Amino acid sequence: MAKPPKVNFRKHDPLQDYYCDGQGGWYSVAKLLDDAKELPVFDCPLAALELSHVIWQGADMFALAVHVRRAMDADLEVPILLDWNGSIADGRHRVLKALARGKRTIKARRMTWKPDPCKREDPA
Repeated sequence: MAKPPKVNFRKHDPLQDYYCDGQGGWYSVAKLLDDAKELPVFDCPLAALELSHVIWQGADMFALAVHVRRAMDADLEVPILLDWNGSIADGRHRVLKALARGKRTIKARRMTWKPDPCKREDPA
């Protein structure tokens, strides 16, 4: 009996990731990470993070599986990046993994400035 085909995930390209600040500003995550690489790393309590945002609304089973896989593969030794307001600018999959594993803290860096956005969302 032939085995069914394996489902393959497309390769993730982190250079295509953008962070929206919730006010219409979009930022290149790669640039934010580069700008913040010298910031100190600290242990951030997971309870201090805003976790009520809907981040994968409308995700079907395949799309959700992609995120679950990325969370499973996430490296908790890599600090997440918090923006100038304390929101998660990079690292949601790491946060998800830490929560699922029952961790109390996660390594983080926090930006203390707000850079100019790469692009702005057009008000419609």
